[in-house]
Amino acid sequence: MDFGKALFHLNSNLGYNLYRTYLLFHRELIRGLKAYGVTPEQWQVLIILWNHGSVTPTEISRVTLQDLPSISRMLVRMERNGWTERVVNEKDGRSFHVILTDKGKNQKNEMMLALEKHFAQFLKNVPAAMNYGIKQELLKLRTILQDYTP
Repeated sequence: MDFGKALFHLNSNLGYNLYRTYLLFHRELIRGLKAYGVTPEQWQVLIILWNHGSVTPTEISRVTLQDLPSISRMLVRMERNGWTERVVNEKDGRSFHVILTDKGKNQKNEMMLALEKHFAQFLKNVPAAMNYGIKQELLKLRTILQDYTP
């Protein structure tokens, strides 16, 4: 097999390029969040909570595209690490909402700045217009793929 030819075909494939870019960004997100003991998946939950205050595990699952058992395990870890807590639904004791603890609220600005600084080294040569254009095209692709989140 001609490895160069195989790479040429992969590099000209949209799905491969999107996935590879995801893997590279994910790796850098892991590195950027390491000091906080937060995974990229937990980071998504923190962003959701910073923006919405209180959400259910089902809502988290819909936004993150993760299954409920995975969300449940992640929320247990986040609660154990002091990022979130559960508020039991008074009308239905079987369900609950997730909210941020003081730690979760207070770390927002520091974490956002740290990640902005971390990614700035990689994105400094990407013009703002190109950055914006890439995001817009990705949003269009998500719509085509029937992603319901705005």
